[in-house]
Amino acid sequence: MHLSAVHPGSAAALIGRVTYAVLPVRAPGDAEQRAVRVAESFLDRVGHRFTATIGVSSPTADLSEVAAARADADRALRVLRSGRASGTVAAYRQVQFESLLLRLADLAAAERQEPGGPYRLLLAHDAGHGSDLAGTLRAYLEAFGDVIGAAAAMGVHSNTFRYRLRRAVEISGIDLNDHRARLDAMLQMEIFM
Repeated sequence: MHLSAVHPGSAAALIGRVTYAVLPVRAPGDAEQRAVRVAESFLDRVGHRFTATIGVSSPTADLSEVAAARADADRALRVLRSGRASGTVAAYRQVQFESLLLRLADLAAAERQEPGGPYRLLLAHDAGHGSDLAGTLRAYLEAFGDVIGAAAAMGVHSNTFRYRLRRAVEISGIDLNDHRARLDAMLQMEIFM
């Protein structure tokens, strides 16, 4: 009812526990952001009466693309529900990377994949020694190699952080100068959370 009052010509349907809506768009320019604003406005109006999250797809050129748009909206919704994005409304384009990570995690789980390479060695060491060298490596990579920033994020002195990072490199054998090794470690850290 809210949608049809705000956007005549729109359609909505409840499928399971998910409500899908199609909004007519006259000018495609900022259609996605307008749809996000409509979703946010709706959630503001219903207030705390019920908890909801809304995934917004990219605009489509015609009705033949509605199935793909629904899949994108579902992916955005999944990202919100997983906690990989904050808020209650997300446009798929804003959370596309997080969605890809979730899909990679699904694939890894379906194939019963486990962490490998240097990251696996760090996890095994941490499990056996009560250390957090994998966390040290993560902080370093997330700080783009800024040791002082990474140390601050972990709440340790920069010299302590440097020592832990050296240990992580010694134990895992990771080459921090190799962009592919860094990417591999970061993807595994995201996929095998």
